[in-house]
Amino acid sequence: MAVTLDVQRYLRAGYKLVGNHSAVAICRWTRSALRGERLCYKSWYGIKSHRCLQMTPVLNFCDFACKFCWRMHLPGRYQVPRGWRWDDPREVLDKSIIAQRLLLIGFKGNPLVTRERFLEAMFPRHLTISLDGEPLLYPGLAGLIREAKERGFTVFLVTNGSIPARLRELLKKDAQPTNLYLSVYGPNREVFDRAADPRIPRAWEMVNESLELLGEFRESRTVMRLTLVRGLNMVEPEGYAELVRKGEPMFVELKGYTWVGESQKRLPITAMPEMKELVDFASRLSELTGYRVKLTDDKSRVVLLVRDEESWERNLKMVEEWRRRERELDERILSKIEDFTMEEHGYRILRY
Repeated sequence: MAVTLDVQRYLRAGYKLVGNHSAVAICRWTRSALRGERLCYKSWYGIKSHRCLQMTPVLNFCDFACKFCWRMHLPGRYQVPRGWRWDDPREVLDKSIIAQRLLLIGFKGNPLVTRERFLEAMFPRHLTISLDGEPLLYPGLAGLIREAKERGFTVFLVTNGSIPARLRELLKKDAQPTNLYLSVYGPNREVFDRAADPRIPRAWEMVNESLELLGEFRESRTVMRLTLVRGLNMVEPEGYAELVRKGEPMFVELKGYTWVGESQKRLPITAMPEMKELVDFASRLSELTGYRVKLTDDKSRVVLLVRDEESWERNLKMVEEWRRRERELDERILSKIEDFTMEEHGYRILRY
């Protein structure tokens, strides 16, 4: 099947295309943090939004066609063509860093952006593998995670869990991400199929198999993520509770659907749940699982459940250790740069 890639549409959406199949985009929280304003909810895990590199190694490829997805559902998206040429993980990371810098270089002259924050943004310390497509489709995923961690990045991987064999490969190749997010789109097969609209056979079984693997990712924070849509999959907390018990993740994140992008063509604005609905749903899930409501973020409409206090303490220790490591890396690199320019640093300093 031919691949249809509407380049101009992606560019208009703010994407910077990278190599043969990857892309980078700047989220609102990166811009906000650069101006000294609000951080995104990932600050719960120690992430500074202006140092976050949001990217995908599989632009335009996904094996689900989720009703609530803000991405474009284009012809050829659901199957990687036979013989597709995949870029090397090191090249993907190098070019993604350059793309990030090109997207943010204009902030250098913004009076609201301090020199320190700008320089930190030019040397991102966190890689979010998300944005578009399904990352498990990228055969070089283990190499990308290892390369990023070797350079001092924390790595968040967001997956729909459709390829448990790739998750096993991450374990085998010592490529456990800092956070492993497994998105679950329904409490049972019927709701899941309606919400996720999978384009592969046995998708429900594959997701459940991936859930059972979470316990093996002992170096990662494991997170079960629920994107909840009123009138679609925000039902049957008992079914979600059963899945939580199966995966036993450290955290459960309940994220309210937002009526943006291409999803506006598939769902009504009334599909957006209010924060109170999310909190009520989370409270019921808490009753059923023993997980506790720990934090909420009204702006992003996220509720965080934690398995136990030991899991929360482990999170805080991971944050503390990362802060220490970040300071060491910055002292080694940033203290030596008086003025950042793309000509001097942007295309050259890649493996920092």
